[in-house]
Amino acid sequence: MSKDPHAKRFEIQRLVERSLDLARNAFLQQGSFLPGFIAVQPNGKYDIGVAAQGGTQGSNLLIMALKQKASAKQVRAAAVYRDVRVRPQGASEDVDAIQVVAELASGESYNVFQVYRTDEEKLVLEEGREVERVPPVIFAESDRRGAGTKRWWEFWK
Repeated sequence: MSKDPHAKRFEIQRLVERSLDLARNAFLQQGSFLPGFIAVQPNGKYDIGVAAQGGTQGSNLLIMALKQKASAKQVRAAAVYRDVRVRPQGASEDVDAIQVVAELASGESYNVFQVYRTDEEKLVLEEGREVERVPPVIFAESDRRGAGTKRWWEFWK
């Protein structure tokens, strides 16, 4: 991976867009989706998969597996996506969103929330996304900043 910040941003954007596409396609085929992942091998090829179970437990299993691959230097970037309920600041109701955590081995890590709604059995993505820089989870040893972030959402299970 290049040290060029534009190349890094492009890689993160590609991971987020691809994750949202995978989630949308799974929703259209099945009416819901399990947590999934994309792992980018050092040669640039993608590994794509889904968890065997849903919810937080499923995404945690994916993150543990990706951490093992990352520590063995088998991936240079990764993203995990899942279906969540969030409440934006100032809102009175929860909304559905796709959460994507996209990370690079160099330590850049972003949490992206794409709010969606269902309309006649279709998944419609709302305008805009909430994006925040967060400490890495998959490539945790790469984090040297320890940056804190202000959260705009709260989780409900």
